[in-house]
Amino acid sequence: MGPLIGDWLAGVRELAVLDQGLLALAWAVALLLAVSLGFAAVALLLRLHNFELERRHQDRVAAWEPPMLDVLAGAAPDEALLVRVGAADAELFVSFLHGYARRLQGEERATVKRLARPYLQEFAKRVGRGSAGRRGHAVQVLAELGMPEHADAVASALDDRSDSVAMIAARGLFRRGYEESFPLVLGQLPRFTLWSRSFLSSVLARGGHGAAPHLRATLADSAASPLVRAVAADALRLLNDLESASIAAGILEAGAQKDRELVAACVRLLRHLGHEGHVRLLRPLVIAADPVIRAAAVGALGAIGGPREVPLLQDLLDDVAYWVSLEAARGLMKLGAAHTLERLARSHGPWAVLARQVLSE
Repeated sequence: MGPLIGDWLAGVRELAVLDQGLLALAWAVALLLAVSLGFAAVALLLRLHNFELERRHQDRVAAWEPPMLDVLAGAAPDEALLVRVGAADAELFVSFLHGYARRLQGEERATVKRLARPYLQEFAKRVGRGSAGRRGHAVQVLAELGMPEHADAVASALDDRSDSVAMIAARGLFRRGYEESFPLVLGQLPRFTLWSRSFLSSVLARGGHGAAPHLRATLADSAASPLVRAVAADALRLLNDLESASIAAGILEAGAQKDRELVAACVRLLRHLGHEGHVRLLRPLVIAADPVIRAAAVGALGAIGGPREVPLLQDLLDDVAYWVSLEAARGLMKLGAAHTLERLARSHGPWAVLARQVLSE
């Protein structure tokens, strides 16, 4: 009986240990469930709080809309709107005005800026402080609503540690009426060379013809980086600045072929603003090793060349780079040699599809 009793006691002990493990596991599961429910409750409360906050914001905006329209129409004084703005509503009110400012011009925009003026000092304090998003928002608000009074604060953001914040400042300063800030922005241009060139050139073109002398100086500056000069060339092309064509021609004549972006930008500028006298600079480039330069040169040749360029463009239809062939075909159309493309389109050769595409454009 002794061994049987011992086995029975051992089994009882094992069951006790097992029960304790199950109990501990049950407590752990219960704890995890309680924590999960707690997190869910917190998330729900936050969501309800945000919903309530959004509802309050919408109510405030709805209350501001009618007097805002009256003030813009000149049917009510500023105080009819400002009296409805509480001390805690300043940031929301400025955002409300910011939305109007982006859509208005002239006297109405001036009215919006006047309404915002008492609240902008707080935004000026945020420039250079807080997160990049907060700094960027402050600069954007000041650039839209606080110029020229807060031009210095916006200009200080050109040195911001965030390239995005610095770009917001650059866009705010590089526009008509703020020509004195153009050199400051152009001085920061090298830090933006990883941005899209088309975007950068469009930002610079916003400066209007008052920016052209500064952009010409940048294009002509051999000490500047080729990419910065290329961006300046693209902006001058967007501005239709005829004086810059001679600068671009001089760069090509000086033999800047090693700088692909600069050469291509100068060629595109001549395509848009050049004349037949520039053709001699383009002919050598149609056989350049770089297909980007070849394509740009062929396109320019078709735009400003004459009938003498037709044989050369016909030969370039066989270029190994598709874009060069496409530009050659388009050039033939512009120069009145559509018969060549019509013949190719009727054929079964490798360029029949290309010819049909250009003929249908």
